Amino acid sequence: MLTLQSLEVPHGASGIRLDRFLRDRFPGVPSRSVRFAIEGGAVRVGGAASPKGRILREREIVTVASLAEGSDWLPVPSDLPGASVAYEDPHVAVLCKPQNVHTEPQRPLEAGTLSGYLRKLHPEVAEIAAAPGLTLLTRLDFSTSGAVPAALTAQAWTFLRHEREMGAIGKRYLCLVEGDVPEPIPIDYAIESAGGGTVRVRKESADPDPCRWTWIEPVGCVGDGRTLVRATISRGRRHQIRAHLAAAGYPIVGDRRYAAVPKEGPGNTRLMLHAEEVTFRHPATGEPLRVVCPPGPEFTEP
Repeated sequence: MLTLQSLEVPHGASGIRLDRFLRDRFPGVPSRSVRFAIEGGAVRVGGAASPKGRILREREIVTVASLAEGSDWLPVPSDLPGASVAYEDPHVAVLCKPQNVHTEPQRPLEAGTLSGYLRKLHPEVAEIAAAPGLTLLTRLDFSTSGAVPAALTAQAWTFLRHEREMGAIGKRYLCLVEGDVPEPIPIDYAIESAGGGTVRVRKESADPDPCRWTWIEPVGCVGDGRTLVRATISRGRRHQIRAHLAAAGYPIVGDRRYAAVPKEGPGNTRLMLHAEEVTFRHPATGEPLRVVCPPGPEFTEP
């Protein structure tokens, strides 16, 4: 972590943006570190917090209180209450993520993430992929629980990344939704996910790639106008299941981002979305592998 840097803007840097100035002065620092520092108020121009697009002038003083280096983004090895290992062999593992934890760090030196749990169990994976998620092959939202596969060798990492890009890692979720889902249906709405925290669903346009669709099937009605359903995706986009179900008129219980008016009452203290199962070819044998992370008691089936 770089700390307490005081920089005078030289003549040649006059007229450029604050974020560009810092990236140029610290070429070995990740761009997200610059963004994180500016947004967190750790960067000041003339003593005042400034946005990333602030245009600098010659001889202004830019003060940087702290700036994360690349290694600071590595997951901190740590225990994770509620996490467990559903499957493991020398090549691959499937971890069960608890609700309300991050899959990978969202800030430098963050402990208590699923990738940090993986690094504690298998320190060697940090040598295979040093990204925040290490060798985890899928991501789950902060509030979503369930199965996340991870490669444990470089060969498995290469193989399973290719499988992921081909849409060959199947993911099945258990969801409690508002409304009556009478029969299995595919949801093929196109999703725009560039930028921002909320994706946009275009109900008037179908995604031409079936790997981007969400297939849902009812498990049973649970009362109060709600249905327990299973949702299956392969090459999913960010928030795909949540956004698709809400757009189709079946928002997930507890979803405060995509449900228009989340209902109050029992079962609404968490997002009722659980990654129940992953399926993929084993990276060493090529044989199909199916791993289940059982849901919590809040997902009791009728």
